[in-house]
Amino acid sequence: MGGKFFLAGLSLILATGCVSGVPETSTDFSARQLAFGYIQVETKGPHPRSFPAKLRFFLLTNEETGARSRVNVDTESGVFAIRLPAGRYVLDRLQLSEGPFRVESHVQLTFDVPEKKMAYLGSWQIELETPRTIRLVRIRVLEGEAEFSKKFSAELGLDRTPIATVLPKPETFETRGFMVDGQPNARYFRRR
Repeated sequence: MGGKFFLAGLSLILATGCVSGVPETSTDFSARQLAFGYIQVETKGPHPRSFPAKLRFFLLTNEETGARSRVNVDTESGVFAIRLPAGRYVLDRLQLSEGPFRVESHVQLTFDVPEKKMAYLGSWQIELETPRTIRLVRIRVLEGEAEFSKKFSAELGLDRTPIATVLPKPETFETRGFMVDGQPNARYFRRR
């Protein structure tokens, strides 16, 4: 990942407040750990759309409390970060966009956020098949660049905070993608 994309993504995250994707119910930020990672989205197959595929957001559910969190990722760099209480989480839904077209998938990836450590969730490689009747989404979770987590924590001024690499399981996942009605006047693209 290039340095300019990293810095641009990090500054965008900090400027838009994407670091706190969970509704804050208390002012005690020490109870929340920072979870972060990097996402790459690629379209595979013949006849791709002229719009590049991007991950818009993903949803997390805390298995112990049932609290849900939406993490917006719609950045050019693919870097994401969110403050979460320590515990076990399930990534259960994600939404991708290709210009005005949207695809949503239900997934089942689990990970643990440790106490008093930042959680590096790895590099997620998402492959979206080109448009067809049944459209698959493939996710691979890799450890990614060794220096990414160090650069990220140094840019935030948290380089003394310990970092735990917590890769969501399973590390490979394949599911079906469903069109989401993003354009109410484009009836042709509605699939029921």
